[in-house]
Amino acid sequence: MTTVCDSCHRSIRGAGHRTATRTLCDACHTQYLGAAAGALASGFDVPQTIATAGWHSASKKKRAD
Repeated sequence: MTTVCDSCHRSIRGAGHRTATRTLCDACHTQYLGAAAGALASGFDVPQTIATAGWHSASKKKRAD
């Protein structure tokens, strides 16, 4: 049985990343962690949350290269 990301609906190799309510692929999990960190650091300021999620994704992508 193939696991599918609950956010982007792409197939996931392996078990994926489980949150309290969903199963996420690597890319969506990275966005999720960045958004969570941004929300906690900024006091739930939405633009800051989105910016931190993007920054986290970009920095993780650069580390992989």
